[in-house]
Amino acid sequence: MTTRLLARGSSYAAAYVVLTLLAGAFGLASGQVQFRISEALLPFACVDPAAVVGLTLGTAIANGLTSPIGLADVVIGSLLTLIAALAMWRIGPRVVALAAPVVVNGLGVGAELALVLHLPFWPSVGLVALGEAVVLFTGGLLVLNLIGSHGAVFGLAERPRPPERTSSRLKR
Repeated sequence: MTTRLLARGSSYAAAYVVLTLLAGAFGLASGQVQFRISEALLPFACVDPAAVVGLTLGTAIANGLTSPIGLADVVIGSLLTLIAALAMWRIGPRVVALAAPVVVNGLGVGAELALVLHLPFWPSVGLVALGEAVVLFTGGLLVLNLIGSHGAVFGLAERPRPPERTSSRLKR
């Protein structure tokens, strides 16, 4: 692990925690209705492996500080972020990647709210997914576009593209 990678991961974690605490000050960081503006940082996971680790760690810290669910949310919430961020890394910097956290957190946090706080499952899934979608398809889309057009400003090199597949038949 390089110092640069560690620094980037730490920066993502710190930014996630600060933005979650800001949302929490307005009552929007936890519960059925969530608009965590920190989730808008997730598109960095599409291009930077340090973001996958940093945002997962940031989620653990933020959940430890703000979640009414407690330790269960530290573990489960972090795992959900890891799954969503890995999916985004796999998909790459495309708009469709923004759907990964909407689905993962909608179902995962919805189940967590139903099991721990005894809230109704499907309304919880819908509300969490709606909040996630609003944040990701506004702020997250802006971040994704900034990464695409100004990635070098963030110190992010473009991801190498896999080699194109060639046909076994030659065209003449």
